[in-house]
Amino acid sequence: MSQTTGFILSYVFVFSVIIIATVLQKLLRLTPDFSRKIIHIGVGNWAFVALYCFSDWYIAIIPPLSFVLINFLSYRYSIFKAMELDDKNPGTIYYAISLTILTGIVFYTRNILPYAGIVTMTWGDGMAAVIGVRYPLKTFRSGKSFGGLLAFIFFTALATGIYLYLFSSYSIAKSIALISFFALIGALLEIKTPKRLDNLSVPLILGLFAWLIETAI
Repeated sequence: MSQTTGFILSYVFVFSVIIIATVLQKLLRLTPDFSRKIIHIGVGNWAFVALYCFSDWYIAIIPPLSFVLINFLSYRYSIFKAMELDDKNPGTIYYAISLTILTGIVFYTRNILPYAGIVTMTWGDGMAAVIGVRYPLKTFRSGKSFGGLLAFIFFTALATGIYLYLFSSYSIAKSIALISFFALIGALLEIKTPKRLDNLSVPLILGLFAWLIETAI
């Protein structure tokens, strides 16, 4: 597959997720927060697409970088209502910024491990919000819930396990150690970070740790 084809596929993929979420929101009368999480989880899987489609960092960062601008315009003018909330949370902009930075690092260094930060944000953070609202169990001072925390750990472990299986040649022992690290450190970041900033703190700090781990071992 050429990078040009990958470039086109990237936009088709992302806009398809947004369109599907918008249609489901109208048909099923989903809350804006739920439809936003559909987009949150769906779009983050672009990282898997990128690894198959791109080889040059300066090409790979174009789609997520363009969505920094697109998401800002949507945040400012409510263009994509399925991913905007009434409280004007700029989380979608931070999401695109994190994806751009980690994409640049992954493709420039040829080190796939920092993308674990995106996988964690996509599935761990996304499912924590969905399940935490329905089954909170206990609420912390930060407003996050124990049910959400358990969901974060489980889905981070599951998603990073699949990611490492597909894109790395690590041993089972090393993979388990990395999965445990991402799940536990990511959960700590999720609990301690203010809600508006977790789309920056979780992926970027985990991505940095991942890069340091990979270069050290």
